[in-house]
Amino acid sequence: MCFSCPCFVRIWVGLLSAVLAIQTAAAEPAPSAITAGPNALVAAVLQSNAGLAAMRSAEDVARAVVNPAGALDDPNLSYALAPETVGGYRLPNGQFRNFNQIVSLSQAFPWPGTLKLRSETAAAEAESMAQKLADYRLRLAEHTRAAYADWYYVTRALAVNAENQTLVRRLQKVATTAYGSGQAPQQDVLQAEVELTQLQNQALEIKRRRATVQARINGLLNRDPQAPLPAPLALPPPRHLPDYAGLQRTALAQYPELKRLDAEIAASQDRVALAHKGFYPGFKLSVGYNSLWSAPQEQYTVGVSINIPIGAKHQGALDAATARLQQSRAQLLDARANLLSSVDQSYQTAAQTRDSIALYTDKLLPLAELNLKAAESDYSSGNGDFLKLITAERQYLTAKLELARNRADFFTQMASLDYQTGGALMSMPTAAQD
Repeated sequence: MCFSCPCFVRIWVGLLSAVLAIQTAAAEPAPSAITAGPNALVAAVLQSNAGLAAMRSAEDVARAVVNPAGALDDPNLSYALAPETVGGYRLPNGQFRNFNQIVSLSQAFPWPGTLKLRSETAAAEAESMAQKLADYRLRLAEHTRAAYADWYYVTRALAVNAENQTLVRRLQKVATTAYGSGQAPQQDVLQAEVELTQLQNQALEIKRRRATVQARINGLLNRDPQAPLPAPLALPPPRHLPDYAGLQRTALAQYPELKRLDAEIAASQDRVALAHKGFYPGFKLSVGYNSLWSAPQEQYTVGVSINIPIGAKHQGALDAATARLQQSRAQLLDARANLLSSVDQSYQTAAQTRDSIALYTDKLLPLAELNLKAAESDYSSGNGDFLKLITAERQYLTAKLELARNRADFFTQMASLDYQTGGALMSMPTAAQD
């Protein structure tokens, strides 16, 4: 085979392009996760988010230092020689001596219990980092679900806006026909034009918001901010809220930030105990050989040394560890209070939006639609007021937008409650409602 022939070159170029395409597809999450629902989008974000990968590495670092923290320091080996004795030398009395050298091996031992406390401190710090990672995952899931809800809303709002533009154009034709036959004033035609222009301006604002949400979702997926995204599925229908007291208990038991602070308190308590150990001496055992001594019995030595803990640094270390423990305990109390407050706010907002969804679905939207039809019928028959017709159109538009907004808000609040309860809630049904 000729490796320089054009056919062979084309084959290799094709293979290289295929490999690059596969690598690109693997590196860039498929946007089709959006059309599979919010849970699929959350899974895609958790798989590709660089910040989460960094947090995992930070946890690995914290876990890696647990065992070394409880280990003894490395032993010390020292060696010295007398240079002028190298090769041997003779004493004044004529006795020949070999060159002189000193060898020493020593090992430091802290006060009993110190190593165990160091290991427990590192383990508590690793647990704190693990809970920080869990918190980051849940927060990332919450942000993703909130972004999905916003994407649903702006998509739905654009559809409603387009529907109303079509409606107003039809009403504009009716007003133009009535004006041409002398049955309506020119103001009706102008009013329709104003309403249509306002809807077009509203569409521009919604498109701007859509671009913002699009950039948010693509950022979570580590994609280009302007990468296209498909329209989302409709959000799951509202569900009954869990028992409020049960939510509070679950939040206090499962919220990762509280678990992180519990681990930080445990680490701080160990640091206080370690600071107390600093007031006790450490030991260093050593063995050595010194050929400077002539008698063999004198050349081999075994020794022990201790440090004498004096000075203000040990008290300063204890004071700092105690203050840090008090800080962690105060942070825990503050976090518990803030958590219960956040649970209450999310719960009350979710309850209000759930009731609003029912109100818009059962009453307001059907009434707005009937009112619009009645106003259009009256105007077409020559008995109605065009201003009332435009007002009815605006009410109908507002009702549809508010229904979409409340559905998005309810889902966002449920995502917040899921975060606050440590991921205990988002097993919501995926049946769509539009």
